[in-house]
Amino acid sequence: IENTLELGCGTGVATVFLAQILRGLVDPYNDGGEGEGSSDGHEQTERHQKKQEELLHMNHTCKCQHYVTDVNEYALQVTSQTAQENGLLQQDNGDIIATKCDLASALLTDLKGSIDVLIFNPPYVPTPDDEVGSDGIEASWAGGADGRVVIDRALPQIAELLSETGVAYMITVDDNYPEDIADLMLSSYKIRMEPFMRRKACNEYLTVQKMVRI
Repeated sequence: IENTLELGCGTGVATVFLAQILRGLVDPYNDGGEGEGSSDGHEQTERHQKKQEELLHMNHTCKCQHYVTDVNEYALQVTSQTAQENGLLQQDNGDIIATKCDLASALLTDLKGSIDVLIFNPPYVPTPDDEVGSDGIEASWAGGADGRVVIDRALPQIAELLSETGVAYMITVDDNYPEDIADLMLSSYKIRMEPFMRRKACNEYLTVQKMVRI
């Protein structure tokens, strides 16, 4: 993994956590020791250790650049602060590069076909279109008709940015008609999108959609 990108980074927590994983600073496979003392628990621990060694090896053998974008200058400042608080801007191996722009508009030329991991938690809530892209807090969730106004603008950019082996993770809700998004990505860009993880949050179900080239 050489380049990651988060569209609409907000606080930057997702990218900071991803950077920590890739540097071997946190273990994403740690489940709190469930099954400790049993043979299954022992095998699970060995698998965790092996995967952690792979992450550490990755950390020493590659330099990863983490790009984040947001239209809100304050969000970029918070992201930089989040990175600093977690010791990510003081190290030589991989920086977090913040750019103020709409989606990835300012990065499309330089990063075309080079993003290995893309993260996008879009404003997905169905709202009146005039709330989309406003200067208020509603811009963080207002997605317009079917919650798709921002998502639909981002899809061609995602297709342009992903490397041949790249993967994108995008949040959707059922109101976004994710099946239609999957059909569009496949027919227009030869990118397969399928549910990766699904969780209930208050009164809605959030689905992490995974996109890869075919």
